[in-house]
Formats: sequence, C-alpha cells, structure tokens
Amino acid sequence: MPDEEYKKLHPILNEVTQTYVGLYTNRPNEKNREKLIKLEALLHEKLEQLEKARNEAE
Repeated sequence: MPDEEYKKLHPILNEVTQTYVGLYTNRPNEKNREKLIKLEALLHEKLEQLEKARNEAE
C-alpha cells in the first residue's frame, strides 16, 4: 500500500507511527524527545476520546 493511501485510510495510526518514529529518531535531542512524549500523550488522549464517542454512537 503506498504511503499516501495509508495516510488517507489510517490517519490516526499514521500519526501514532510518526510520533513513535520521532521519539526514537530524535532520542539524542532531549528537548525534542520531551515535546514528542507530550504530543504522544495528547494523541493517546484524543484517540481514547474518539473511541469513546464512536462506541457511544453505536
């Protein structure tokens, strides 16, 4: 599956993947790593909210 198609079909998973890649790619740069960890926590929080809303809609 081409990368652009994956991004369109799975936008949340793509963001999670990019967050994890960024965490490990920028590991030597501690400030970037801390920012990415905060973004990861925010991303997981939003993902949980989306899942909760989806379950309530069903």
